[in-house]
Amino acid sequence: MQTFTKMILAIYSQNPAAATSQITQRIGVPPRMIRQARAWLGKTGYLEKDENLNWHATDIGFNALSDFDRNKAMDEAHFLSEATGIAAKALGADRDEISGFVLMDKGMTNDSYIFLCRGKTYIYRRAGHGSEMLVDRYREYSNYLVLQGRGISDVVVYHNPIDGTKIAEFIEESKGIDTNNPDHMREALKAIRKLHNADIVSPHDFDFIKTIDFYEEICHNVEVEFFPRYYKYKEIIKDLLAKVDKLHVKKCFCHIDFVPGNCLLNKDGRVVLIDWEYSGRQDPIVDVAMFCISADFDKNRSDELLVQYLERDATKEEWARFYTYIATAGLMWSLWSEFKTANGEIFEGYTKRTFNLCRRYSKLARDLFNEIDAENKDNDKDKDKVLNF
Repeated sequence: MQTFTKMILAIYSQNPAAATSQITQRIGVPPRMIRQARAWLGKTGYLEKDENLNWHATDIGFNALSDFDRNKAMDEAHFLSEATGIAAKALGADRDEISGFVLMDKGMTNDSYIFLCRGKTYIYRRAGHGSEMLVDRYREYSNYLVLQGRGISDVVVYHNPIDGTKIAEFIEESKGIDTNNPDHMREALKAIRKLHNADIVSPHDFDFIKTIDFYEEICHNVEVEFFPRYYKYKEIIKDLLAKVDKLHVKKCFCHIDFVPGNCLLNKDGRVVLIDWEYSGRQDPIVDVAMFCISADFDKNRSDELLVQYLERDATKEEWARFYTYIATAGLMWSLWSEFKTANGEIFEGYTKRTFNLCRRYSKLARDLFNEIDAENKDNDKDKDKVLNF
């Protein structure tokens, strides 16, 4: 049961004669939302109406209220009141034309609510606690501006880069992708290739080291205890990225947070990409590495995905870049997870898993770069022999 719905139940458990207008005045939520909550509570047996048309909490209703957190409920009511006002203004509607606001997804960085206005469905994104420290909302805002009309991303109708609030059109009949479904994976790769091949000029770069340094700083501020040998692996990562830089890889506009949860299949079976807060100019192989981390692919599946993305076998340099990015992102996301955990959120095993990816894949990347260096030295010797002949 939604926290807001529990609040309506609590109000009627105390005052069966409470009028919709009284509740509206008390918590500031549009009457339509109160009527919807009350109707649902009556239909499901939490409330019942007497002969005087007053609403009473049933035994089931009182049981549901046994662990009711009133402070949390008031916070939720205040949020809904503010959110409906923002949605109404953004859509040019009256507050009572807004209905629903059901929590659809509690994500790792944001919470998403679904609501209706004039027969159309929208998604209201509420930035999660502490996300203002982890996400540059102005970056996200500028990313959506360059993505408009490309048919790659969700359609945004309101965006506040200050607090991270975003309203987007709901993708009708959409569903998340199944990473074990070859057709879904094919569509996801098609979508990311379309992004990489688009003539989009990125408004900024995505810099791994700057992001890691920033995450490290905010972790220090909340007294995070880093993994043993964290600083050793950070130096290894810096060395690997320096080797990648010497390859002068052609970069493009990348999603960066290309993960299964940000790939939605629309009713036509095409993948639409959402959540662009990390996006920027980078090596396109970064996106493949990010997907493998989030999907928790083992090395075999990760290798297969890179080959599928490239539509050919990878070169030794491409494998080295790929493993470098998995290792680097593993370190970066472990810091992200450390900060979120310090702020009271639990990601079971995620911090350890991502740091272990850094340890394992950094070795693979170093071994490959050593092979490449040795081959280059041999080639130089061969050239010298020819020149000296």
